[in-house]
This record gives sequence, structure tokens and C-alpha cells, in this order.
Amino acid sequence: MINKFVEQLQALGLDVEQLETDVAIVGGGGAASRAALSARLTGAEVLVLSKAPLGTGGSTVHGASEIMSMGASGYGDVADGPEVHYRDTMAAASGFIDRDLVRVLAEDAPKRIADLIEYGVAFDRLSADKQVAGRSTDYKLIQSDFGSYARALGVSGKTGKAFVAALNAQALERGVKVRAPAGLVDVLLDQQGRAAGVLAFDSAARRWLVVRAKAIVLGTGGAHGLFSQQVSTSEMTGDAQAVMYRAGAELVNMEFHQFGPALVHPYVQLFSKSCFVLHPKLTNGQGHEFLADYLPEGVTEAEVMDEKVFPFTVSNVSRYLDIAIAAEIAAGRGTPRGTIHLSLAHVPLDRMEATIPNTMRWMKANGVDPTTDLMDVGIAFQCLNGGVRMVDADARSTLPGVHVIGELSGGVRGPDRPGGNSLAEGQVFGHRAGDAAGRAALAGDQASSALAVDGVVDRLRRALAPNPGLRAEESARALQAAMQRHALVEKNEAGLTEALALAKRIETDVTEAGGATPDTLSSILTLQNMATTASLILEACLARKETRSGHLRTDYPDKDDAHYGHAFVQTRGEDGRSRFSPLAYPAAD
Repeated sequence: MINKFVEQLQALGLDVEQLETDVAIVGGGGAASRAALSARLTGAEVLVLSKAPLGTGGSTVHGASEIMSMGASGYGDVADGPEVHYRDTMAAASGFIDRDLVRVLAEDAPKRIADLIEYGVAFDRLSADKQVAGRSTDYKLIQSDFGSYARALGVSGKTGKAFVAALNAQALERGVKVRAPAGLVDVLLDQQGRAAGVLAFDSAARRWLVVRAKAIVLGTGGAHGLFSQQVSTSEMTGDAQAVMYRAGAELVNMEFHQFGPALVHPYVQLFSKSCFVLHPKLTNGQGHEFLADYLPEGVTEAEVMDEKVFPFTVSNVSRYLDIAIAAEIAAGRGTPRGTIHLSLAHVPLDRMEATIPNTMRWMKANGVDPTTDLMDVGIAFQCLNGGVRMVDADARSTLPGVHVIGELSGGVRGPDRPGGNSLAEGQVFGHRAGDAAGRAALAGDQASSALAVDGVVDRLRRALAPNPGLRAEESARALQAAMQRHALVEKNEAGLTEALALAKRIETDVTEAGGATPDTLSSILTLQNMATTASLILEACLARKETRSGHLRTDYPDKDDAHYGHAFVQTRGEDGRSRFSPLAYPAAD
């Protein structure tokens, strides 16, 4: 059956290569690199397919801020522990996250930190004169938002990059094979609906890869490429979210995503509380200091900046800062780059160096002088809090044979989450998914040889059908602009509906006739995935008619626990639109 599929692809004018492995890991970030290593440690043969060159793509690698870190108890206050970490996480999102998975996260995170230390990750430590009584180690720890204790460990603000470098070195040393850059095109299913492999595209060799695998782990990251301003790498275009949705998998919490102020030129960096406690001056494109224009009576600029949290949330007075920045840009009062200006020129140099030492180092390396420069700051997308639903502690999805990890997955991130949990999730469930996939492959648990690939072939054939009116690059830019304007800070039915109509129009155009050639087919399929995943987000935002955490509906400004105090499972209906079913995750036990 696999040979027939290859012949069908070749008949479309595609150059095809066949591969076979025990475990296929799709993705190259923190969760995927952990999964690859763990799968290999079982003795299974492992092939990694990464859309970006290995070690260069994904949120984990590119995330950078003064407080980027991984949360795990056992390295700080002796009163902290997995139970406290569990309760902190549940308190931030009870009813929206799976308590059993959260308990696994809290209990396993310290073990994964220990692994990283063994693999050579040099977490920051306190100097002898700054060590704190009552702590179990001398690691420098950060108390993140929603955390009862300082429990997050970092590596000079570039924590994720250190993780991925160490894990990749271990994986390659142990014989993990890699094809990169090679992005996901589709999941191949057998006649019973179980995953039997993946179709990928090697953009360097210009070759389509038919990969037969006994187990599959997807860790392709988020949807950064759907927004004009984002803090990671644009190759994350929601591919696996779209692929899994079309295959019938359940998604959850897709209306919740994180964003906030970020420097967007000449390099990209989140600006967290560490920056705003310096009380920067914010001006629009006309030089007007605008923040005070958005503050209600009794709220001061100093209060807003001192209370700044990242990401945006309505639960904190600092929300007015994000609202003001986004509103100025949307009103056309931003700079030519679609930003506002942030200045620290009035702040003494010694205070900047003491408060934002990592940021000062990065700015200098990128040619930015905070003592004189007006910095271009926008509201940038950071990550999805929802995704393909994990149904057990080994990160299995509702599609048999497929594990989902990292930012792609859903079930442990809700409206809010403690800082440091994202990196922890990637390590904990990346390990569990890789280990489970490796053991299952070695046990002979796999799909049948008869593939159900007619839908895959038809999708490619339609994308290759002539359509002289389709302008792929223009469509992608229009979609990014619509998502940036209508799906980040302030949302309402009119704006969400406008953006959804655009996403559906693009999706329909590509689905019916994409106008691709064999040389452009991959980019057209990426545009289709962008439109599909944008639609998932927008439909979910429309379905939640309330305001909660980072989901601010100006037309529904209040929280409504009676009708929306729970998660929604999102699946594909027969009409191609999302169906939503209430999912009331149990409260903390």
C-alpha cells in the first residue's frame, strides 16, 4: 500500500523518498528534543523531522527575557514541593486543565531538572554573599506569576536554548537520526484510523518524505507565523494543529493564548516586569506620551508599570499598558513599523545594569543603546495555551498512535499558568511521550500496512489545481494583519468575525484550487494550515462570550462562570466548522 501512495505522489510530479523508523519525532524544539532522546534511550530507532534546521527553530530556542526559566520544586525553599506546585497551577486554571496531568507535571519536573544538570546545563547560581537561608540549593531562583515560592531555574535568560543544545548533543551522540529542514505535511493513517507514519517535505532537498513509523510524537510548536508581531520563529504556522484537526483529533482551550509587550526591531525580545519597573516613557508615532489617556480615575502610570506581568491578563491593573499600546497602533498612531516607542534614556545607567542585566547585554550585542535610542515595541504573540488534547500522562492524543507535546498540546495550560511551567511541560511530557512511543514501537504495537491515504492525495491534487487569482504571499500577510489586530488584546464579535471570514476564504480557496506547482506546493499547503489554525483560534474566541484572563471580549467584559467556567473540546464538524462541547475538568483533589 505504501508503494501505491508513493506512485500517486510521483504522478503529481513530486520527488519522493521513502523512510522507515520505529519512532518519528516531528519538531525540533525543547519538547521534541527531549522526546527524541527519551525514545532513543529505550533502544528504539528514532528519526527527527524538524521544519527549521536543528536547534534553530521554536519557542524554546528563541524565547528570551530576564525571567525565562523552568519551574520545578526541590531546588529552593524547603517548604516548597510538588504538592505546592500542583496547587499553584490548579489555582491559576482550575476547571480548564487536567488535574491528573498537572500532578504528573509537578511531580516529574524536579527529575527532568536533574536530567538537564546531568547533561551539562549550567543553571544560574547565587554568589556566596547572596545565598538565602531555608533553601535546599544555591541555585538562583525566580518567583514567577502565580507561584507561591521562587522555584524557576534559568540560564541567563536564554534557558531554552541551553536545554535544546544539551538535549540535541545527547540525542545525536546516541544515534538519533535527523532530517532538517523537513516540515510536517500530513499524518498517514491506516484503514482503522491509527497513525502509521507521516508525510513531510524536505525543503533543502526539495523532496517529499514518506515516513513509515510504529509510533509518532508531534511537537511542532505553536502558531507564531499567524501574527505580524511574535517573539519566536515564523516557521511555526500551526501545521500540526490543522493536520490533527482535519484528522478528527480533539483540541481544547484554543481561545487562550499569551502575548504582551516586546521589542520587535532590530531583534525580538519580551519586555517583562523587570523592564517596566524602570518606568519607561511610552510615546506614539507623533511623540505623545499616551498611557495616561487610557487609565481610569485613581489608577496611575507608576502603579500600572510596577504591577506589570507577562503575559497580558485582565486580572491585573497592568492590563491598561497592553490595551494602550495595542489601541494606539490600531488607531494608526504608531510608527511606520507598526509599533510605539519605548525610551529608557531618563533612567540612570547603573540602575538599568542592575535591573535588566541580560537585556542590557542583548541590546548591546544587537546595536541598541538604551541610554539614547527610541525602541520599537509592539504587542507580540508568545504562545498558545490550548492545543491538541492530551488524554493521558504519556501525552497521547485522541488520534490513536499519535502523542502530542509542547506548545502543540492542550490540557495543562488554561487561562492562566505559573511562569516556568511551559518549559517544565515540554521536558516532562516530552520525556514521557518519547519513552512511551519507544517502548510501544519495540513491543510491536503499530498500525496495519493498509493505509487510508486517498484524502491526503486529494488534498495535494486540489492544491495543485490552477487558480491564477490566488496570491499566496498577499493572503498570508493579510491573515497575519487580521490576527494581529483582532485576536490579541481587545476582541469583539465584529473584529473576530471579520478575521474569521478572511481565514475561511483563504482556506476555501486553497482547498478547492491552490494554484500551486510542484515547486510551490509546500508553501501553499502552509498557507492552508495557517488559515485552518487561525479559524480554530477565532472560532474558539467567538464561542467564549466572556472575559477571562488574557481573553478580553470588550462586548462581553465580565467573567461568566455560570456559562463559561469550564473548557471546551473543539472538533471538526461535517460542515467544516468547529463544534464545541463543554469539558469540565475536575477541580484540584
